[in-house]
Amino acid sequence: MPEGTVIKESVTGKVIADMSGENRRQVVLKGGRGGLGNQHFATSTMQVPKYAQPGQPARELEVNLELKVIADVGLIGFPNVGKSTLLSRVTNAEPKIANYHFTTLNPNLGVVDLDGAKGFVMADIPGLIEGASEGVGLGHEFLRHIERTKLMIHVVDAAGTEGRDPVDDIHKINAELAAYNPEIAERPQVIAANKTDLIYDPEDDPVQRLKDEFEPKGIKVFPISGATGKGISDLLYYVSNELQKLDQKPVVFEQEYFPDDELIYEDLPYTVEQADGMYVVEGPKIEKMLGYTNLDSEKGFAFFQKFLKDSGILADLERAGIQEGDTVRMYGLQFDYYK
Repeated sequence: MPEGTVIKESVTGKVIADMSGENRRQVVLKGGRGGLGNQHFATSTMQVPKYAQPGQPARELEVNLELKVIADVGLIGFPNVGKSTLLSRVTNAEPKIANYHFTTLNPNLGVVDLDGAKGFVMADIPGLIEGASEGVGLGHEFLRHIERTKLMIHVVDAAGTEGRDPVDDIHKINAELAAYNPEIAERPQVIAANKTDLIYDPEDDPVQRLKDEFEPKGIKVFPISGATGKGISDLLYYVSNELQKLDQKPVVFEQEYFPDDELIYEDLPYTVEQADGMYVVEGPKIEKMLGYTNLDSEKGFAFFQKFLKDSGILADLERAGIQEGDTVRMYGLQFDYYK
């Protein structure tokens, strides 16, 4: 699976393993121990015995696989604000770019190389919308890719070419981040006020409004143009410098679910009931054992009796009131009970 895949137990959502960093191989579940074949029980008088020892049943676990991209910097913002254009200009990535919403449906990664400064990996996170934290659209599919990024470049359409207010855009996307994961919302941000080449009204300077609103909160605003390249160099060098101040260790999700411990006491169920004048024992535990065991063999039947005792089924039959001579039915098998 791709590096960056997180394996989670499907019911609890707890992390079993994070396939990133040095973790290249992970055994999630071990198979049941194999039984001994019939040749193991061969004797001088019985060269081909009919009995074989069954193996232990395998464990089952349903898991979810989530890919969370590995990048230092994530580009976030509404659809069609120029994230893909910025990524293609500053890296060798070749994202699909078109003038309509959700051109990008999967994250694109690229490496930013800088003269005299340390480069970094940048990811173009597909456009977020209001309600993304609640799963609206592909909200969760997109938001999970931000979880490893150390710093976010919030790209905004400063020119408001689609009729939205850039200051309002920033607040709305940050609200979605906080609703999805408050810790992510606290990570460092830089605002890239894009499409400044399309600002024609000298009376209303949206870049200055962005600076007045967010720079007092410690969020630097850089006016840029993805189309012309203006201002991008200053943005990238600032981001590179900020990254050096942050923890350099990669974001790796710690294991929360340990299958060997969680499943050690898990057992296949069975039921003991009275019906038609006999005791009926059913359930996947019984069905699986009957499939393993050759009851035509004396040793096989003895093994099955030991299984009934060790698994507690005989004790349950006695608690249900079974008496010697009563009949027990297990799927297609019927036998009389004797101590």
